[in-house]
Amino acid sequence: MDPRPILLFLHQDNKTKNVEGLNLNYLNPTKLKKLFQVIDFKKTKLDEIENLINLTEDYFRIQISNPKKRSAMSTKRFYSDIISSDIFFKESYRAYKISKLTSLKVTQINMEFIK
Repeated sequence: MDPRPILLFLHQDNKTKNVEGLNLNYLNPTKLKKLFQVIDFKKTKLDEIENLINLTEDYFRIQISNPKKRSAMSTKRFYSDIISSDIFFKESYRAYKISKLTSLKVTQINMEFIK
């Protein structure tokens, strides 16, 4: 178990009270680059600020899908097409109980690193 996961937040399950996503600590730099190439980060809106999990600061989210906007990519489709197709992504996918999380912080990703 990773004591300080860096989570690429993908989904909040209100039924199980879990947050789900990829623990980036389990991905090497090459896999991180692949992940962001697949997401096609350059086409994502860079100016959308959100706060889906009630943190003290707003943050930018890589917009895979948005329930308020029509999109070809849903979180379920992202999981089935992207995460489950790569063994490293699948092994780094985690769910964390919200009640067990402490010291939540938003981190900035160095864009030069993932290009």
